[in-house]
Amino acid sequence: FFDYIWQAFMQIRNELATIRFRSHGKFFAPVVIRVPYGGYLRGGGPYHSQTGETAFTHTPGLRVVLPSSAADANGLLRTAIRCEDPVIFLEHKHLYRQIHNKSPYPGKDFMIPFGKANRVREGADLTVVTCGALVKRSLDAAKMAAEQHGIECDVIDLRSLSPLDMDTIADSVKKTNKVLITHEDSLSWGLGSEIAARIADELFPWLDGPVRRVASLDTWVAYAPSLEDAILPQPSDVLEAILDLANF
Repeated sequence: FFDYIWQAFMQIRNELATIRFRSHGKFFAPVVIRVPYGGYLRGGGPYHSQTGETAFTHTPGLRVVLPSSAADANGLLRTAIRCEDPVIFLEHKHLYRQIHNKSPYPGKDFMIPFGKANRVREGADLTVVTCGALVKRSLDAAKMAAEQHGIECDVIDLRSLSPLDMDTIADSVKKTNKVLITHEDSLSWGLGSEIAARIADELFPWLDGPVRRVASLDTWVAYAPSLEDAILPQPSDVLEAILDLANF
């Protein structure tokens, strides 16, 4: 469980992640660490709802992936097994229990390369960059924005957090000129902060509005379902941000 990975963090960061660097490329650590991750469990509380992927994306030498569907998990896991670097393979616990992300078995040779995002909805008005359990919530919000307000969102599922597919993000931002980043981790110091900074650095001439973020409150996830709903980002939060940014 991600909530209990911290006892192993020193070995992951100081040993696994550095071995290629320390050996000048002579030794590798082809290790896949599968980690049940995330909240939306209706009572998971602070010990079964943790996120914090940036502790690992901030570590040179690690690959970090977060599939949102069964097909993506299938293809990314094959790639991870064949990778010569250590891989943190985040498996969202909430998504284990869902049916919207099911798919037929893609075959024994199906693979998805790291660093390749997936455009899961086409649109020209606004870009939504997302990952993990927020993919479905962002798609639900994008559907409401289209049906109720005529706003068409380009929704990008990152799938791979490190390496990050900035090319797909850039292609979308250059088309829509507005971007919203949604993720489950806390708002402050989260993945969205880094992506927003890169967009501001590299894509500023194409922006027609501020880069906005929707994420969890800067606190632990509570046991009470009503508090959990208030702490974790919901489709209504994403929709509100879409409308606000679209009208900027």
